[in-house]
Amino acid sequence: MKQLLRLLLLSSSLLAAACAPIQTGTVVDAPPPVAVAPDEPAPAEPSSPPAEPAPVTDEDPVAGELDAKIPIDPNVRTGTLDNGLRYYVRVNRKPENRAELRLFINAGSLQEDEDQLGLAHFVEHMAFNGTREFEKQEIIDYLESIGMRFGADLNAYTSFDETAYQLTVPTDDPETVEKGFRILGEWASGIAFDPGEIDKERGVVVEEWRLGRGAGARLRDQQLPVMLSGSRYAERLPIGEVEIIENAPPDVLQRFYRDWYRPGLMAVAAVGDFDPDQVEDLIRRSFAGITPVENPRPRQSYALPSHEETLFSLATDPELSRTTVAILYKHPAQGEGTYGDFRRSLVQLLYHGMLNARLGELTQQPEPPFLYGFSGMGSYVRSATIFQQQAGVREGEVIDGLEALLTEVERVDRHGFTATELERIKTNVLRGYEQAFRERDKLDSAGFADEYGRNFLEGESIPGIPLEAALAKRFLPTIDIDEVNRLAQEWITDENRVILVSGPEKDEAALPSEAELLAVFDEVALADVEPFVDQVRDEPLVSTPPAAGEVVERRQIDELGVTEWRLSNGILVVMKPTDFKNDQVLITSSSPGGSSLVTDADHSSAAFATTILGESGLGEFSSIELGKALAGKVASAGPYISELDEGVSGYASPEDLETLFQLVYLHFTAPRLDLEAYQSLKTRLDIAIQNRLSRPQTVFRDKLEEVLSQGHLRRRPISEEMLEEVDPQKALEIYRDRFADAGDFLFVLVGNFVPAEIEPLVVTYLGGLPSSGREETWRDIGVRAPDEVVEFKVEKGLEPQSRVSLTFTGEAEWSREEAHLVRSLGQALGIRMREVLREDLGATYGVSVGGSISRRPVERYSFSISFGCAPEEVDSLVATVFEEIEKVQAQGLGEEIVGKVREIQRRQRELDLEENSFWMQSLQAYYARGDDPRTLLDFDLLVEKLSNERLRQAAERYLDRQRYVLGVLNPEG
Repeated sequence: MKQLLRLLLLSSSLLAAACAPIQTGTVVDAPPPVAVAPDEPAPAEPSSPPAEPAPVTDEDPVAGELDAKIPIDPNVRTGTLDNGLRYYVRVNRKPENRAELRLFINAGSLQEDEDQLGLAHFVEHMAFNGTREFEKQEIIDYLESIGMRFGADLNAYTSFDETAYQLTVPTDDPETVEKGFRILGEWASGIAFDPGEIDKERGVVVEEWRLGRGAGARLRDQQLPVMLSGSRYAERLPIGEVEIIENAPPDVLQRFYRDWYRPGLMAVAAVGDFDPDQVEDLIRRSFAGITPVENPRPRQSYALPSHEETLFSLATDPELSRTTVAILYKHPAQGEGTYGDFRRSLVQLLYHGMLNARLGELTQQPEPPFLYGFSGMGSYVRSATIFQQQAGVREGEVIDGLEALLTEVERVDRHGFTATELERIKTNVLRGYEQAFRERDKLDSAGFADEYGRNFLEGESIPGIPLEAALAKRFLPTIDIDEVNRLAQEWITDENRVILVSGPEKDEAALPSEAELLAVFDEVALADVEPFVDQVRDEPLVSTPPAAGEVVERRQIDELGVTEWRLSNGILVVMKPTDFKNDQVLITSSSPGGSSLVTDADHSSAAFATTILGESGLGEFSSIELGKALAGKVASAGPYISELDEGVSGYASPEDLETLFQLVYLHFTAPRLDLEAYQSLKTRLDIAIQNRLSRPQTVFRDKLEEVLSQGHLRRRPISEEMLEEVDPQKALEIYRDRFADAGDFLFVLVGNFVPAEIEPLVVTYLGGLPSSGREETWRDIGVRAPDEVVEFKVEKGLEPQSRVSLTFTGEAEWSREEAHLVRSLGQALGIRMREVLREDLGATYGVSVGGSISRRPVERYSFSISFGCAPEEVDSLVATVFEEIEKVQAQGLGEEIVGKVREIQRRQRELDLEENSFWMQSLQAYYARGDDPRTLLDFDLLVEKLSNERLRQAAERYLDRQRYVLGVLNPEG
């Protein structure tokens, strides 16, 4: 059920980050859990054959019985093996020829003994370092050999309550599917725990710990004991204790594995393009033989203890760049399985959506009370639901920011929301469900697989999108404004309240005391709070459509399914209709010029032009009014001015295409400058950049950019000085100049549309754009990397962590083949560096390697290698990197790695060709460069040409020991 609600609720990454539980992953983070799961999930009855549920109507008696359980989506086969293992199987054709496989373990760091802190996560790492059937790195080697990528297609995470493994496999070969389930089975019961591999992996886990350190980690160390006060959660962070990670004997690791990796705590999910009968049989063959544990250790749940008093965490750190204040109200976890639970979630969605809209309006004031503010519900741990408000505030103004935040909550409590606000948010929510319903057969398998994991682990209902959409349509009209207004009264309490304040460590910006913070609540309760006035502009976006142009040239490229139109004003429109998504049309445009055509003195104004005008609104509408006017519309467009180009990009539902074209038209013809909105933006930017240099990584990136650009004026980092150079009127002037003549613009549309049906919109809103026939192109502003060896060090930061960045640059001759070769060298060398630095030496958590050749403004290459490590390992690892480069230049990377790269590229291209975004970006690039777009279909020829010798030669050309920049970030002292 949360799959849709997560997309709809706030659309705010801030809330997701704030309420995400702590977890640690083998490669990258995974979606956070947010609710309660039983110790041993109850078996589910096998579902009926796949089918669409009957629509829910006003007369449906089940929908009215709020205590009734929501049924499982009939398109999901569920069952329980005799040994207690649960499984979920669903056929899904997006993407084609792929299956998403998951293994979920209902045990995490909370289950660790005192001598195992960090070992739940360590066990997860060991799953990739050898099993009974697959020695050492054979699992990774095999999956890469069939085109799957470590990180993207092979991954895992460990949190407080669970461990999860994810695996993507091709399904066009039955052997790869069968082997995928064998790998899951080996993770479930056959991890080898080879002592030598354990010792090597200790370093990798420690490096993951090191990578996670910094101001955020230190802040978490201060806040979590308060937020989770008195609970086991505060003592069981998944990353654990370094001393235990470095010294735990193998048998202690194995004890955790024996105790908690048992079928009664496991579930398998398989979603993809396959035969469900065969997959169900594979699950039985791979897992039925796992013997249940006799007298298993009981898996306990751990609640957050209640407290009557308000708890505080007032934390500062020298590397924090922003001051924040948050109020958390802790409640028992909410149920998720009934119709009433679904309806309640809609009420919460409406409340937070409307409150966040109000908080957003406050940030548009010339002197906003906070940089951002939001309200939401989420969870740090399974056993609790958190009702939260948070704001980012100016230094020294925590009290004022908190007062503004609480005042808006109080305004709702006293006066409620308005009827227009409720109608608007209901329209948006319902439209979101309708859009999801239209895309129900085009959703990626990964989302379903993860949702089934939450069903197993947390009890989240999985009714399927058709039933969810029907329930939303059924329940939304029954939710009145009084019910939404009452939500805060139920959730905002004096007990179980936590106040978190954090900020930079500065004497002149001391944080307020606990007493001062508490006093704000009393002051707001006694203050005179006026009702909210919902200002809405009720008029069309474009009052008078422009005089339409016409199509003067038409051309078809049948091989690509592409239609070209040349319009009477000179615009070239390239269209590719697709059926990849049912409810999506993408648009992008470009014209040569960009900010390169402005003077250095005006560069700052050009750099902020689209941001300033975006904050100002469009046409007759302010930014706030425009958002309200677009309620119920799935359409968005925004301009950009890059260094060499300018354009407008956007997206829409097919039924809202006219709105999209109107927005594009207005961005060209009716930019708006609101000086109050500009002042608000400037205030927020001033606050945001005030302490940016307190972050070690920021200082390092700034220095790296300075060196690579040889201190070019236009590569300066954002600063107070740069903001003072911005002239909003000059920004408007530059913007108008860049979009004054549409005659040299290229427009690309990709998605679910029929060219003949949208022709009236194209000729009206694109054909009606102004064109004066001027000829222009970008200019070379002269940014160049040094053609020599440059090495530098930055000493910044308190944690024992270093960062190494090695960049090779130089002149190159661009060709499609050569550009592909450089990218391929990056992929191949990335595999080698991972094998050496991570798997052999255990000296880093990950290595980033990549290369490219630019074509504009001059033909040059750039190839970078970067990684994090312990400060004392920098010199030896840099030496190792150069040694490996020399080996590659002398011998190549070997046919095994080259074969992996070929297969990875083939498999990725299979996915790309079914994505609207790939086609939009590729067509835009090919047409803008003047290349034949039909060569897009020749990609397999480039892949076939890859060889060990050609990559060796590329390494000689592009990894030049006489021309590179080596930067090292070390901690202070």
